[in-house]
Amino acid sequence: MAHPDRDTIIRIVTYAFEQNPRAQAMMKRRDPIRSVRLMTEYAYQLVEKFDGIYLSEDKTTVLFYYRNRHYRRTFIDYLKYGKLFVKAIRLSQLFPTLKREKYIKSLRPDIDDYIYVWVLGSEPGTTSIHGLADIRDHLFGLSEKLRIPILIETTIEKLLKLYKYVGFEIYHHWHDKEANINVWFLERGLKEHS
Repeated sequence: MAHPDRDTIIRIVTYAFEQNPRAQAMMKRRDPIRSVRLMTEYAYQLVEKFDGIYLSEDKTTVLFYYRNRHYRRTFIDYLKYGKLFVKAIRLSQLFPTLKREKYIKSLRPDIDDYIYVWVLGSEPGTTSIHGLADIRDHLFGLSEKLRIPILIETTIEKLLKLYKYVGFEIYHHWHDKEANINVWFLERGLKEHS
């Protein structure tokens, strides 16, 4: 059954992908709006399977996440990923994107279980911090309940400052020269579990 606020969630996450340099580096330039929308639909379907969608009470902020131990993609998921590549990703970016994503994954700590934050997005023009506070409380509460850390990567300096402000620490920084993108790797609670 679809989330009752699916359209709101899709709109907010689409906007988040539009602002993300990592996503923009691989999108087809011919129809970027359609490409971003397809990426959002793919991400939505994938995290929905893992109960990894959280919309703040005020409906201004969305979190896509998953628990690493439960994250398993099926053959159908890979087919959808392939379809996404054909329709939304520039062919010239196929191998660089796969290489980049594999390298980024290799830089994550070698731990069995953690919460991975894939996307955090806010309604365009939102000035209230209530939605972000709600997301933070949900995420931190889940981390404490499951007794596992939270990992995030970001390419956006504004989000980097926000994550650091709420208690995340940078454990790695990588400058992707090929795409000219900075990627910051952050964690919260990892030290307790190492």
